[in-house]
Amino acid sequence: MFHDVNIQTIFALDLALILQLLGVALVALVDPYIKKENKNRFYIIIACVTFLLVEPQISEAFGDVLYKSNPIFFYTFISAIDYIIRPIVIVLFIRIAGIEKGKTILYILLVVNAFVNSMAFFNHWVFFFDDTLHWHRGPLGWVSFAISGILDLWIVVGAALKYRGLRKREAIVPTLISISVVIAVILDVELYFSPRVSFLTVAMTEASVFLYIWLHLQFVREHDEALKAEQRIKIMVSQIQPHFMFNTLTTIQALIDIDPEQASEVLEKFANYMRQNIDSLFQSNLISIKTEIEHTKTYSDIEKVRFPSIKIEYEIEDDDFLLPALTIQPMVENAIRHGVRGKKHGWVNVNTFREGNYHVVTIRDNGKGFDVDQMIEETQKGGHIGLKNVRDRIIDMTGGTFFLESEVGEGTAVTMRIPVEK
Repeated sequence: MFHDVNIQTIFALDLALILQLLGVALVALVDPYIKKENKNRFYIIIACVTFLLVEPQISEAFGDVLYKSNPIFFYTFISAIDYIIRPIVIVLFIRIAGIEKGKTILYILLVVNAFVNSMAFFNHWVFFFDDTLHWHRGPLGWVSFAISGILDLWIVVGAALKYRGLRKREAIVPTLISISVVIAVILDVELYFSPRVSFLTVAMTEASVFLYIWLHLQFVREHDEALKAEQRIKIMVSQIQPHFMFNTLTTIQALIDIDPEQASEVLEKFANYMRQNIDSLFQSNLISIKTEIEHTKTYSDIEKVRFPSIKIEYEIEDDDFLLPALTIQPMVENAIRHGVRGKKHGWVNVNTFREGNYHVVTIRDNGKGFDVDQMIEETQKGGHIGLKNVRDRIIDMTGGTFFLESEVGEGTAVTMRIPVEK
């Protein structure tokens, strides 16, 4: 039997499809990103598709022996099960894709499909087998196809609505799955592909694989977004230094007695500074350079009350681009706290300008400076988290570069280059 080329081809195809289903089952079992309910849905899909794949092979090879007591009944039973299972698999695809609207309608369609196909045991309205075991379609034989068509359209429309806007590309995979199922059904009906392995069974197997990969990537993206949110919390905490808060409040308290008007101004700026830092916690998108400069000026104005000898200059030649929140302000804060506030004539310069295809931001100071190699080594051990966060976000969120220069006793310069949006 296995010397027959056709049998070998069918066997190889069966083996490939079964291995794919087994692979999906195993990775879903150990994948920490897949929720329990979706794992269970995958297991049901795999069981259903495996049945659709294996049953024709058994019926073709051993049907005469297994069903000889009442072949018409058993073939009717198997066919009814096939027609009931296929829409169930599509509904499970819909649920895994996260399309939640209309769940009651979906279940009603499944019940209607099951009821209609169960009628095959009592009449010839849906389908029937004649005395020679040839299959015939009845007047209601297209009900299952119509219901499956509705469910396929449900996937396309539901995915388009769920992932509209910025995430519209994520609807491509569910849509392609739906299209592949429709094409497979058309090919099965028109070409009557080998009853042992139908186009639809192949399409459902491949759909299971692609849907798992798509779902895994969805949860990885959500996990990354959670990590970014956690990172924003760390950034905010790292920028709101307890010493700065304590010293600012102490300064305000001292000014209340000698200059109440200035105390009120500093308090207002401090409130704005705190609000802007808290807002950055929920800011996952880029912000305008104007907003970041405004926040930096709020911070530096407060520090200048405590250190009036510090000179902070802004040369804003390019003010029409976006960058991550809390990028310039932390660099100015570092320049003041670790560089110039102990000097008699300390200065910090913030400059933005356009250079070729880049927006350039520089923060320079004449402070104490430091050993860059030593700083890098300390960063690798977990130090300088604020500096590292700024660098990482400039690179990850804009595709730009972050360059640091410093010389002990001379000062420090930070240069951020952000590509111009095309």
